[in-house]
Amino acid sequence: MAGLPEPGAPVDTVDDLDPIEPVDNIDTAPDEPATSSRARAGWRAVTTRGRMTALVAVIALAVGLAAGWREWLGVAAALGFLLLAAGVMSVGRSSCAVDLDLPQSRFVVGEPGVASMLVRNTSHRRMLPLRMELEVAGLAVSVPIPSLHGGAGHIVEVPLPTRRRAVIDLGPLRAVRGDVFGLIRRVVQWPVHRQVFVHPRTVRPSSSLPGYVHDLEGEESTKRTASDLSFHTLREYVPGDDRRFIHWKSTARNGTLQVREFLQTHRSQVGVVLSGNSFDYFWPGGRDVDLDRAPDGRDDGAAAEQAPEGVDDGPAEQSGQDRDAGQPGAEDEFEIAVGCAASMVAELVRQRRDVVTDAAGSEIRGVSADSVLDQFCPVNPAVDAPDLIFQTRRLVRRHPRVSLVVLIFGSSVGAAQIRAAVRSCPSGASVLALRTRSTGSPHPARLTGSDAARVLTLADVDDLPPALRAAG
Repeated sequence: MAGLPEPGAPVDTVDDLDPIEPVDNIDTAPDEPATSSRARAGWRAVTTRGRMTALVAVIALAVGLAAGWREWLGVAAALGFLLLAAGVMSVGRSSCAVDLDLPQSRFVVGEPGVASMLVRNTSHRRMLPLRMELEVAGLAVSVPIPSLHGGAGHIVEVPLPTRRRAVIDLGPLRAVRGDVFGLIRRVVQWPVHRQVFVHPRTVRPSSSLPGYVHDLEGEESTKRTASDLSFHTLREYVPGDDRRFIHWKSTARNGTLQVREFLQTHRSQVGVVLSGNSFDYFWPGGRDVDLDRAPDGRDDGAAAEQAPEGVDDGPAEQSGQDRDAGQPGAEDEFEIAVGCAASMVAELVRQRRDVVTDAAGSEIRGVSADSVLDQFCPVNPAVDAPDLIFQTRRLVRRHPRVSLVVLIFGSSVGAAQIRAAVRSCPSGASVLALRTRSTGSPHPARLTGSDAARVLTLADVDDLPPALRAAG
């Protein structure tokens, strides 16, 4: 099992849970006496509540002795007894080893996921109950460990929040001892860090994309290369040249080794643009964002300053009730768009195609479908993010040789914006526009006035393969 260092190593053992803070919080000088160091560590183990309790006890004792009031002496005695009880509860010796087992590190949205923790008592004596904390996506999850006899183990399953697309950070792991009053907290921390990727829901689209230009039809460039399709000239052999390209007839005629030289042909590229502007999508539960837009459908600047409620943080602000209620429009348009973009890019990578992607401002590059889907996990929209037109121009400026441009956006994008984005594409390049629309969107299901490109309206990720086949 993976996770923490191998059992038996010194760092794996939590021996004598002394009041030690995490290593990065220890500020003891190397030549500081051990007694002073332990005293300082012990004082750091006392929580703010415990320090206030000790301060009140001292004040009550001083007032009781000065004024002779038994009531104050009684308060001081009660608080002192409480601190003593907390100290007794926090005292204990434990030796344990922990293995963090992650059966899989990649999940699909909605797929249940768990992480297993195996805690073993590595000593020969019984271990007192222990509480551990594992940070999951920045939140501490309490994992109670019962009393274990020598050599025994205990397995705990920690559920993972896989309901939403995200990158989940696991770690660090802390062993915590303390009292029920919260006065003393003794912590030993392991530097554990694992990542879990919750992928968007994807499908396997058609293998052929409309307008795709194969490499055999690529245009010649002026760059010479040792191996390609377009023969250019012959030259003398240079050590290191591939012997398969030696032209033996010219070699016999000239008396020196002659090799073929080619002109490099341009590889056809597919460019995928996923709009990352929140105003390009309709959000269920929030008012129509187009009300704050200019008449032509483009953002007039005021919309960014007066963002509607429910749109500021994109899909992360949508309540789980809206998504799980099964009502019309319960599925975010942006999540549909991410699923379509991830499906197309992953399929192109599987086919070894040259694809460049601008996903809400993030450049997606990968050598495998899993790595591509990993990069789509943290993609989120923003109110102040560039719109579809700006992203298209940026991708074309960086990759002017794209032969097919796929534009993916929400139902709030109008025909004028689509035409402007299409005009930004290189001359001769094919353009395919994928428009996601939720059932509750007030925007029309059919978009007219955008004859410059094929516009496919999708209500779900599952609609992508048949839509591509129909467009082809």
